[in-house]
Amino acid sequence: MGTTTEQARAQVAATRARVDSTLDRLELRIRQELSPRRRLRRDGAKLAVGVAVVALVGTTYLVRARRRRSGEPGQVDWIAAMPEEWRSRLSELLAEAAAGQGASPRPGSPKHSRSALQSLALRGGRMALPVVLNAVAERLANRQPSAGSG
Repeated sequence: MGTTTEQARAQVAATRARVDSTLDRLELRIRQELSPRRRLRRDGAKLAVGVAVVALVGTTYLVRARRRRSGEPGQVDWIAAMPEEWRSRLSELLAEAAAGQGASPRPGSPKHSRSALQSLALRGGRMALPVVLNAVAERLANRQPSAGSG
């Protein structure tokens, strides 16, 4: 009919034993997850990449700062190393470009070349267009079920 006191005590003791074993397993699992060795094994590659990026950025910053401070040029003066006739031709081409005339078109090149800004804007537009279209399509897809139910 009912449970005796001894049976109830035995059930309580069994429940306590299960809770204690579950608690011990949970504590062991938490200790393992928080263990520095385990985290290093798990996240070691990410940590190595992060350290490499920081080292690269830091080195680049230091090198540039030293060059600025010492007045060392960042590039070799390759124009001065050119033969005189090449330099004169380069000067002519630069003068034509500054005047807006442009150089004589090369065979196979388009007659009217776009400015660098226009070209950059077109490239950016071509790169951004698929992302924008994808976002619009996702928004429309998310709206359709709510529009059909209302």
